[in-house]
Amino acid sequence: MAKEWGYANHNGPDHWHEIYPIAKGDNQSPIELHSKDIKHDPSLLPWSTSYDPGSCKTILNNGKTCRVVFDDTFDRSSKYDP
Repeated sequence: MAKEWGYANHNGPDHWHEIYPIAKGDNQSPIELHSKDIKHDPSLLPWSTSYDPGSCKTILNNGKTCRVVFDDTFDRSSKYDP
């Protein structure tokens, strides 16, 4: 089984670079956020998303991310015609 990142002592931010080399240094991914450093920006609008349940095949929440797989036979695109 592959090692997974997390926030415990054995897989926390100090170990992320062992799994994802790009996470070493100031450009970490995943990003460690410190709540004391977070500032509210009242000019930002609420974030929301939606989907057509008819086009959704699966939704997976693994506790760290949410993954939605869509049926790609549905074409909801529109053609831009100036």
